[in-house]
Amino acid sequence: MPGKQSLPELDIDPQDGLEADISPSKVKHNPLIGFAAGICSGLTKLVVGHPFDTIKTRLQCTPPGTFGGAWHCFTKTISSEGPRALYKGASVPAVSWGITDSILMGSLHNYRSILEHNGFAERIPGSVDDGPKGQRLSILGHTVAGAMAGWTNAVIAHPTEVIKCRLQLQMVLPADVPKQYSGPFDVVRQTYQALGATGMWRGVGASFIYRTCFAAMFGGFEIFNRMFKRWDGTSWQMSEAARNFWAGGLASNLYWATALPLDNVKNRLMVDKLREPRFKGVINAYSQTWRETYDGSKSLLWNSKARIRNFYRGFVPVALRAFPTNAAALAVWEALMRYADGHDKIV
Repeated sequence: MPGKQSLPELDIDPQDGLEADISPSKVKHNPLIGFAAGICSGLTKLVVGHPFDTIKTRLQCTPPGTFGGAWHCFTKTISSEGPRALYKGASVPAVSWGITDSILMGSLHNYRSILEHNGFAERIPGSVDDGPKGQRLSILGHTVAGAMAGWTNAVIAHPTEVIKCRLQLQMVLPADVPKQYSGPFDVVRQTYQALGATGMWRGVGASFIYRTCFAAMFGGFEIFNRMFKRWDGTSWQMSEAARNFWAGGLASNLYWATALPLDNVKNRLMVDKLREPRFKGVINAYSQTWRETYDGSKSLLWNSKARIRNFYRGFVPVALRAFPTNAAALAVWEALMRYADGHDKIV
């Protein structure tokens, strides 16, 4: 196209990318600012993503054949329960997503700083500073920090997701079937009565396994940001906010490509019966999910495809939800961190 500069090759070199002026080592580290910004990113996720999450949970946890797909689930939910049904179960996430995102992003911010100062730093290309200002966290460091932040987040996020999933799932029951729970506190009360003080953390091992995939999320986020930074000086150049938005959306798709099968099993454990549960534990839940579509009369290829489809149930609403939700949330978080840096000289 006339007047349009050619797009540089998109090979990702860990030594290429962000300039020295955004190195976290350049300013004093404040361990609390990431937690504060995380509250805002969590509320952003709620507004943008909860309707998609409702559809995903219903597709994953209802018997096969209940819905013909994501669109059928969406239209049936709207027609039978009204648009507000998409935000059913949102009262808990309204609080919990602010808290859990605060923990996730705040711990990520601190783990990044710790790792950068303990063997995971690299030189910033073109920097003339031989000290801390001339270094940044490596892609491996961002990846490890993401996994560690996911594990930290799992402890708090698991019980809040139990409440959310149980309230979302019972909304698909026929009108003549009594609802088991009257609200969030009733979920906690019945779970405590049936399983004791640790009942809200039943299956937490699945959450730890699932949230390890934040390694892909935040490693990918850094990779995409560096890739987009290389476009500076071309007609493809983006503002920093735009880079964060697109990098966040793409990184979220990378995350769910690895995490969805684990999320599927985690949700099954969360909505399992309190008494006489179907699953005996995390390993048993994975085993049953693996076997439930097996048909001995079919070929190996048929069974393999069936198992993949089963583990990736709800993929369409997840893919639709992930990009805008996480793109917006990460763009908000990064903007607030830059704001704090510009006004308080802390990051």
